[in-house]
Amino acid sequence: MKLDWAAETVGRMHLLRVTGLELAKEAGISNSYLSAVLHDKKGDDKTRQNVTEALDRIEQRQAPGARN
Repeated sequence: MKLDWAAETVGRMHLLRVTGLELAKEAGISNSYLSAVLHDKKGDDKTRQNVTEALDRIEQRQAPGARN
């Protein structure tokens, strides 16, 4: 479900201390578009996958011992 995806994404952002602006930049979209996607106003499965992959990349960079 899209709302479950949004809740999980926002939760991960909180745990990683990632702002919407940082995630949007990593995903290659605007902060306002990311907000619309998270509120299920815009975007599709491909957009959500792109955002998830961007968050995965951020998480990998923050992992202990990760090379930046």
